[in-house]
Amino acid sequence: MLPKPGIYYFPWEVSDGHVPDGSTLRTFGRLCLYDMARSLVTLTAKHKSDQYQLLVCTKLVEPFQAQVDSLYMVLGELEHEEDGGSVVKARVLTCVEGMNLSLLEQAICEQRLYQQKRDKKGIATTSTYQTLPPAPEPLQTPEEQRGRCPFPE
Repeated sequence: MLPKPGIYYFPWEVSDGHVPDGSTLRTFGRLCLYDMARSLVTLTAKHKSDQYQLLVCTKLVEPFQAQVDSLYMVLGELEHEEDGGSVVKARVLTCVEGMNLSLLEQAICEQRLYQQKRDKKGIATTSTYQTLPPAPEPLQTPEEQRGRCPFPE
């Protein structure tokens, strides 16, 4: 049986414990530390004025060329540890340096809104997707967001 597809979570949602244990997830962050001896990577992400850290186990993706201060995307399973922390067991760890993070965050929010609207309409689905987290409140009005969007509507 194939593993479940990963649901996009923001790094601050994972760090704050909003993701259930064993969930398959996708998230992102800047690689700030690679401990080869323990097969652990520390990803960081800023949200508003806070800095969040996320531990990623790299045993399944080694060897890989770690590029410190580069942006990475990870697909894996979340495991909560006894000390209260959590680790993502990476199945895929990809350097995505140069990706526009603000557009990714906007796309994740739009995906969540679409899923919520679809669920409200009662459209039955047989997909293996996990329940998506609620879409965050937009920081800007849709009109302001359209002004930033480089894609035609």
